[in-house]
Amino acid sequence: MSRKEYAINRVKRAKNAWNWQVSLGRSGKIYSKLFSHRKYGGSAKALAAARKWRDEAAAKSVLSFREFNAQKRSNNTSGVPGVHRVQLPAQPAGSWQAKIKLTDGRKITKTFAIKKFGERDAFRRAVAARKAMLDALDDRLYLKSATAKRLARNSAAASR
Repeated sequence: MSRKEYAINRVKRAKNAWNWQVSLGRSGKIYSKLFSHRKYGGSAKALAAARKWRDEAAAKSVLSFREFNAQKRSNNTSGVPGVHRVQLPAQPAGSWQAKIKLTDGRKITKTFAIKKFGERDAFRRAVAARKAMLDALDDRLYLKSATAKRLARNSAAASR
């Protein structure tokens, strides 16, 4: 293996016991498996098996940008993904803000002042703005690695 493989690393588990380890995450689930050089009859055969397994695992439950952005994170305190309360010196009463990252990397925010709308109405408006932002997203796959994107495209083409 001359170049770095996506989600595949060579690991030594014991004296003279080399393996290829595949480890990747999809939809909050970790997929991991070891491919022993000894069991597969050498490094090249174990690597080929690891690549095949990785490609199949990578095609499982890939999220779209919309699905990814709709997930509630563990640090969310508002109860609505992408909506949070902000407190700025210019607005001591605070604001509710809706935020989203677009597929091209740009971020959009809409802020609703509590002083102007009241606590409940500002929150309600931020939730509605966030819903509109989600609806505007396309359903492109949310993958960062170029290799993962290629694998997902190949998998989608093969399933047609």
